[in-house]
Amino acid sequence: MLERALLRAPLVFLLRFAAVAGVLYLFRADVSAFYLSLVTAPANWLLGGDGGVAYTRQGHELSLVYRQLGLRFTVHDIIYQNLLVALALFAATQAHWMWKLQWGGVAILTLWASHVVSLFLGGHVIVWDFLWSLPTDVRADLLPRVAERFPMERDWLFSRLFGLWHTWGRQSLALAVWALAALPLLRRLSGADTQETAK
Repeated sequence: MLERALLRAPLVFLLRFAAVAGVLYLFRADVSAFYLSLVTAPANWLLGGDGGVAYTRQGHELSLVYRQLGLRFTVHDIIYQNLLVALALFAATQAHWMWKLQWGGVAILTLWASHVVSLFLGGHVIVWDFLWSLPTDVRADLLPRVAERFPMERDWLFSRLFGLWHTWGRQSLALAVWALAALPLLRRLSGADTQETAK
């Protein structure tokens, strides 16, 4: 009976998580439009704040516009999806509503900051990837102008950080915040299970 009880709790949690995530995913278009407006403004400020290079939104399409060179790069707007995962994790956790609000707020703020930094790093990576794809003579002509805004010495570091974020950070950050928040709850449950076993 105890083994069944131990299996039931994770199963119920997974079902709640799937239900909440499914409902949130139905509203992904509204979430995308609203959330992108919250991250593009600070990302544009980090990119210089003068409008020379800036993220712009047209409906649900996010673009990086480099006005000095007359370039527009289309950017995927999926950065908010781990936010939906974090919200579903906290909503599905069986805990006091105040705990959910407090830690849910921490998760949202952490992910928001990571998305702003991701857009900032991504701006550098997008421009330099484009520049390195050009013929040598064209690249030599554009290099001084690009380097004024996007210093060449940052290219290697920013590319590695951006790659690590997309490989590991984006998927794991929401789970890491939830695990940190849920650790005391899991310890309490573990203690309760131990006492039940002792009986």
